[in-house]
Amino acid sequence: MSTTPEDNTGPEDTGRAPEGAGQPTFEPATAVADRTPGAEHGEPGRTDAEPTGEEAAEAAAAGGGAGGVAGAGGGAFSAETFALVGLALLAVTILSGNLVEILTSMILVGGQPIAAEQIVQIRIQISAGTALALLTAVVSLVSLMLGSTATRPWAKWAATAGGIVGVLFVLAGAAAFLLIPEAAPPQPMIPPF
Repeated sequence: MSTTPEDNTGPEDTGRAPEGAGQPTFEPATAVADRTPGAEHGEPGRTDAEPTGEEAAEAAAAGGGAGGVAGAGGGAFSAETFALVGLALLAVTILSGNLVEILTSMILVGGQPIAAEQIVQIRIQISAGTALALLTAVVSLVSLMLGSTATRPWAKWAATAGGIVGVLFVLAGAAAFLLIPEAAPPQPMIPPF
């Protein structure tokens, strides 16, 4: 393919600038560097859009990453990591289903006495479920506290959802614990005949 003027079939003189208009100058790079402010002190030429070393350090310290552009965030102990841990704990809390089931059972029992052995088992189940829900809420809230402007939006949403649902499950566990009825008196032993 050739780009010679003979191959051009379009009208002539359409791309020319009027006489005296700003024509490009082709100079060596050293000549351009001489006209750049700070070039006489050995600084490489830079444009106003590029941050200086100080500006880049301030932007990186503020979580903006290099060059003032929002960084990807992340890391081993970042907000995203804690958000994922909170989601995993939330899934375990929800899928176990013990707290909601026990709360429903305690509401249906309505204060009628139950066997003492069952009360011990119920308290253990409520304690385990509530502890897991509390751990979910704490991890999610740590994720929210570690968050910054560079934190990915999904991590903020996941941490917020984990915190809210975790606190709701803790409240459900506390309500179930308060609704545990009194122990029924032991039944007298009837000797077999």
